[in-house]
Amino acid sequence: MLIDEAEAIRCLTACIEDAVQSCMKDGDRVGVAFSGGIDSSLVAAIAASTDPDIELYAVGMHGSHDINHAEKAAALLGMEDRLRICECTEADIESAIPQVLHAIETTNPVAAGIGICMYLVSKCAHEHGTGSLLTGQGADELFAGYKRYEQHCDDGVLGIELEKDVLALPAQIRRDVAVAGLCGVELCLPICNRDVVDVARRIDTRLKMQKGEGGYERKYILRRVSEQYLPHRLAWAPKKAAQYGTGVQNALGRMARRQGLGQEEFLNRVFKDCRTRSLQTLPKLQKIDAD
Repeated sequence: MLIDEAEAIRCLTACIEDAVQSCMKDGDRVGVAFSGGIDSSLVAAIAASTDPDIELYAVGMHGSHDINHAEKAAALLGMEDRLRICECTEADIESAIPQVLHAIETTNPVAAGIGICMYLVSKCAHEHGTGSLLTGQGADELFAGYKRYEQHCDDGVLGIELEKDVLALPAQIRRDVAVAGLCGVELCLPICNRDVVDVARRIDTRLKMQKGEGGYERKYILRRVSEQYLPHRLAWAPKKAAQYGTGVQNALGRMARRQGLGQEEFLNRVFKDCRTRSLQTLPKLQKIDAD
């Protein structure tokens, strides 16, 4: 168990640096799926030390939180000229739904929202000639980034809940890899690197979430690591979940309401319609007479 803050920072820093460097492939054009939050900003800053020309891809609807946040974060990092905004419309989201549902094989609205975000940012990267994307996925589960963990912290079961979510990460990784693959893009997830995960699981939960007079500080130890690479304002900034910050989840809600449905009912209908159309396009078998 890592209970000393300085040692935890040192171990985690070394592992994350190595993990990001292992994603940087000679000759391949590599980018970062960039929302402007601490996770993707940390990955981008470390990656830029190897490739100063690395491109950042931010996806979202016009005026969305993630696009605004990504622009501000890229400017703070001095990488505004490397940021590519992948602005999407409701029509773009609607057209992505069938392909994403087919790839992830679930109509869970949250999974679909995350999958659509990954699909759109991967599509944008591919269109700009980038074949590999780095993401900051896994940081919330490993370092207590979700707001719901605050109650678990109060109840004294934060470690148990984090472990459950860490064990569920492989399924989430398979989902995102499958969706990015639809666009011919390979994902690399340095925060989910085995060495990073091993160190993270050894860190005392009191270093992952701290409660003070101003409230909870989620991902505390990761923010301390990030201070070495990011401006203080960026290292300690709050961040919305991708599917909400991009506007994708709200768009799914609007589509569902127009049909008088909940999001999962709407997605189920789209999924069934897709399967029906696929079956209808299959070649019919010829009847063979048994003479």
